[in-house]
Amino acid sequence: MSAEPVEAEPVLYAESGSRPWVLLFGPLLALAGIGLESLAPGGASVPLWLGVGLLVFLYTLVLVRSRRRFLRVELTASTLVQGGTRLPTSQVSGLRPADEDHHGIRVLGDGPVVPRRHGPVVLRLSDGTRAVAWARDADGLRRALEDLLRTRATS
Repeated sequence: MSAEPVEAEPVLYAESGSRPWVLLFGPLLALAGIGLESLAPGGASVPLWLGVGLLVFLYTLVLVRSRRRFLRVELTASTLVQGGTRLPTSQVSGLRPADEDHHGIRVLGDGPVVPRRHGPVVLRLSDGTRAVAWARDADGLRRALEDLLRTRATS
């Protein structure tokens, strides 16, 4: 039995949740500490600064991994991913106005509310209910969803 390669769908909108360059903060802090302390009398405490750099790196690693897991947004022609929630786009029948109040509506993703510094996009689902999608660039997600709905309506 041979498995045929599955062709990946084009991504219409994506947010990773966090940028990987944040992981450089710990090593850069260690290098700066070693460099500045080497100018002081007595020399640098290299093992101490390497330990501090490692601890800061591990802390930021946990933060980056969790943000990438819980704040990831990806829209393809068939699926909207919000954190750990996958919603088939066939269930999205329309978008509500941007200024509509979103409190009390089910929020997609793993949390009870729209994450901080993220904007809401209220979706009208095919079963008549509403759900709140979110993104750091809510207008960009709204435009991508509108384009998807428009192309789906014309085809």
